[in-house]
Amino acid sequence: MLTNAQYLKDLVVSAKDGEIGTVDNLYFDDETWAVRYLTVETGNWLGGRQVLISPFSVIEANWQVGRLDVSLTKKQVEGSPDIDTNRPVSRQHEAAYLGYFGYPIIGAVLTCGVQRCIRRVCP
Repeated sequence: MLTNAQYLKDLVVSAKDGEIGTVDNLYFDDETWAVRYLTVETGNWLGGRQVLISPFSVIEANWQVGRLDVSLTKKQVEGSPDIDTNRPVSRQHEAAYLGYFGYPIIGAVLTCGVQRCIRRVCP
């Protein structure tokens, strides 16, 4: 399903056991433009730390209430590898991240090219 990226911005991300934060940004595959990761602003819960959430974990988007349900626990998210969300995801970090969650490793370098677009369409 195609969805405008601006509709994902600020959705509340809900784990199996509670809210983990809001969608802040997207990482795209630099060749296919498929969404590879969501960056989630955790607010006070993890001291403002941003975390990556893979689309593999998305169960459902509830557009009416502005929520994105994921198949993770808060403990899994809290223990996930740190990421500098202002830089591309390195292959090493991606392998560590995917390995931590048990997701399949997909080749391709990632770029965070939507940040400017989201800021432009979401003043």
